[in-house]
Amino acid sequence: MDLFNESLLNGGSTESPYSAEEIAGTRAGLNPYAYPNVNWYDELFKDQAFNQNFNVNIRGGGKRVDYFSSVTVNHETGMIKNRSKDFFSYNNNINVMRYSFQNNINAYLGKDSRLSLRLNVQLRKTKQPNISMNDLFAGAINTSPVEAPIYFPDDGVTTHIKWGVNDRLKPGQQQNPVAQLASGYQDNFRSTVVAALEFEQKLNFITEGLRFKALASFKNWSSTTNSASAGWNKYHLQDFSVDDNGVYSFVTRLQNESGGEVSTDLKPGVANSGDRRFYFQAIMDYNRTFGKHDVNAMFIYNQDELVTQLFSGDLIAALPKRKQGVAARLSYAYDGKYLAEVNMGYNGSENFAKGHRWGFFPSIAVGYNISEEAFFEPLKNVFSNMKIRASWGLVGNDNIGGARFVYMPTINLTGTGYTTGLDGDITYKGPVYSRYGNPEVTWEVGKKVNVGLDLQLFNSLNLTMDYFHETRTDIFQERGTIPQYLGTAGTKVFGNLAAMKNQGFDFAADFNKKIGKDWFISFKGTFTYAHNEITKYDESPKYAFQSKVGQSANIPSIMISDGLFKDPDDVKNSNQQIGGNLSAGDIKYVNISKLYGYDDDIVDISDWVWAKNPTVPEIVYGFGPSIRWKNLDFSFFFQGVAKVSLVMSDFHPFGDNSLRNVLTWIADDRWSPDNQNINATYPRLTRDTSVNNTQRSDYWLRNAAFIKLKNAEIGYTYKNMRFYVSGMNLATFSPFKHWTRNKEEVMV
Repeated sequence: MDLFNESLLNGGSTESPYSAEEIAGTRAGLNPYAYPNVNWYDELFKDQAFNQNFNVNIRGGGKRVDYFSSVTVNHETGMIKNRSKDFFSYNNNINVMRYSFQNNINAYLGKDSRLSLRLNVQLRKTKQPNISMNDLFAGAINTSPVEAPIYFPDDGVTTHIKWGVNDRLKPGQQQNPVAQLASGYQDNFRSTVVAALEFEQKLNFITEGLRFKALASFKNWSSTTNSASAGWNKYHLQDFSVDDNGVYSFVTRLQNESGGEVSTDLKPGVANSGDRRFYFQAIMDYNRTFGKHDVNAMFIYNQDELVTQLFSGDLIAALPKRKQGVAARLSYAYDGKYLAEVNMGYNGSENFAKGHRWGFFPSIAVGYNISEEAFFEPLKNVFSNMKIRASWGLVGNDNIGGARFVYMPTINLTGTGYTTGLDGDITYKGPVYSRYGNPEVTWEVGKKVNVGLDLQLFNSLNLTMDYFHETRTDIFQERGTIPQYLGTAGTKVFGNLAAMKNQGFDFAADFNKKIGKDWFISFKGTFTYAHNEITKYDESPKYAFQSKVGQSANIPSIMISDGLFKDPDDVKNSNQQIGGNLSAGDIKYVNISKLYGYDDDIVDISDWVWAKNPTVPEIVYGFGPSIRWKNLDFSFFFQGVAKVSLVMSDFHPFGDNSLRNVLTWIADDRWSPDNQNINATYPRLTRDTSVNNTQRSDYWLRNAAFIKLKNAEIGYTYKNMRFYVSGMNLATFSPFKHWTRNKEEVMV
C-alpha cells in the first residue's frame, strides 16, 4: 500500500492513495472485510497431494498360443484446495483416474509362422475446475491482496455470493481467483484404442535367414468434455461503519461489466474431439552369418493416414493427412570388428505439389570395434570394449508450420472492398489473396554428420561420446523482403527460404558394480551441448547488425540498459524517445545504432541487439546413483540446464490494466526518492504502465540455468512385493531467485 502510494507520487497520478487509516488497519488486521490482506496463494494451493498406482501382469500359454495381459490403474490428485465445496455442493478439485489395458496374443500357425494381435486401451477420466492451472497460478500472483476480500459476508438479502474485486481496475480486468476456481467444473473422458495385427513368416525354404513381416494398426482417440459454468457477481466495498461494540457494517457496490447481476446458475456445455490413424507396414528382411561375415538386408514399405478434427466444421482440417514411403537397409559386419551400413529412404508427402512430393534420403554409417583386434588383448583388463563410429546422412522434414497445401493459393471472397454512394452508405466487397500459392515448395533437408566413441572400462563403466553436426537447408519460411509498394499488403508468400546449422556433443556414463554379496551400486550421467545458428533467412532488418543470420533460432532481442536516469538533466541530454514522461529513476538505454556507426542521435525502440544465450537451453545434463543393500534400495536423480536466458515479463506491480502483488525483491531494492540508486534492481514505481521501463532489455534478462532434484526413491523388497516411497521435483537450485521458475514444481 505504501508502494502504491509511492507510485502515485512518482508518476503524478490523480488516483486516490491509500489513507493512513487504511494502511494502519490492514497492518493491524482489524477486519478482513474492511481491511483485507489476502494471501491468494495459500487460499488456492495446498502443500501436498497423494497419488496411487496399481499394476497386475499375467503371462502364460503353451506351444501353440501364448498371451500377456497387463492392467494398470493410476490415481492422481492436484495441489489446489477444494474451494468449490466451501461455497457449493459440487467438488471440482483435480481428480484424474487412468486405466491402461494391454493384451498380447501370439498364435504359432506353424514352425515358421506367427500371427500376433496386440490390443492397448487407455482410458482417462478427469475432473477439474474450468480455469486452467496456468491462469490460476497467474491469478495468485496478479491479484492485489489488499484491495478486496475473497467475499463479503452474507447480508441476508442477496441470494448469491458477493465476491470481492478490485475497484481500481476496470470491470474487464478484475479478478478473484477463488471465485474463478469455484465457479464451475469440467468432466473429461478420453479413450485411446490401438489395435495391431502382425504376421511373421520365415522364408527359410527359399533361403536361410529370409523373413517377411506385415503390420496393420488402427488407432482411435476420442475426447468428450461435459462442463458446467456459472457467473459470479463482483462487489467492492463502498463504505463501512463500526458501532460501539466493535461490530462492522458494510455497504457494498455491484461491479459487474453489465451493470446488473449475473446468473449464478450452472450452465451445461459439451465439447467433442478425436482422431483416427491407419498405419500399414510390410518388411522383407534377410539376416545371415557366413563364417565371420554377418549380412543383413531389409526393405520396408509403409503408409500412414491420420484423420483429425473429426468434429470440426473446417473442411481442410478434416481432410486426411497421408504419407507414404519405402526404405531399404544393407549392413555388413566382419568378425565383429568392421561394421558398415547403408540406408535409403524414399518418402512422399501430400504437403507438396506433384513433382515435389517425393524426397530421397540416403545415409551411411561405419564402425570399427577395435577391442576385438588381437593386438588389443593386453589392454582388455582396463579397456573392456572400444568402438569408433561415424555416420553421414540426409533427413527430410515435411512439417510446414501447421499449414496445409501451401503450394495452393487461398482466397478470401470478401476480403477487401470500398464504400461509395452519396451518403457513403454503399459498400462493395471483393476477393483478395490471403496466401499466394508456391508449387515449388518441397522438403526441408538436413545433412547430419556424427562421430562417436563407445568405451567400457574395467567391465563396469560404460562411456558413450558423440560429436554431431547438422546443416539444414530449404527451411520453410514466410517471405520478409517483399516491399509494401508492390501491393501485396497482408498476402502471405511462403517458400523454402532459410537455412541453419546445429552442432554439439553428447556424453553418457553408466556405471554398474556389485560389491560383495549384499551391495550393488550403479550410476548414470548424461551431458548434452547443442548450439544452432541461422545461416540464411529472408528478412529486411532496419540495421545490418539486427539480422537473424549468425544468431540462434531461439535468441531473444533486447535493448541494452545503462543503469537508471540520475536526474532531469540526464533525461534531457539522452534524447531517449520511448514512451512519455521520462524521469529520474527510469531505465536509460544505450544508443546501439550509433555504436554500430549509424548517424543516429535518437534512442528509440529500434536500438536493440540479440542476447547472448537463447531461451531454450544449450546444455542439458543429469546424474544420479542407485544403491541397493540386501532388500533395501535407494536412488535419486538430478537434472539441470545451462546456457539459457529468461527475459522477465508480466510481473510489474502496477500498470494501466493491472494491480499485482509487489514482489519482495522489488520492494527491497527499487529506485525511490529516498533511494536514488541508479543501479537499483527495479526502476521507479509508476501507477500507469511505463512503456520505457517495460521494454524487453538486459535490465530484465536473467540467467535461467537451474539444477533440480527431479526424483528420489527409497524402497524395500519382501518376497515378491516391493514397497517404496518416491518424490518428484523435490528441490531446485538456481541463480534466478525472483519466483519459482518452473510452475511444475508448484503443481506436481
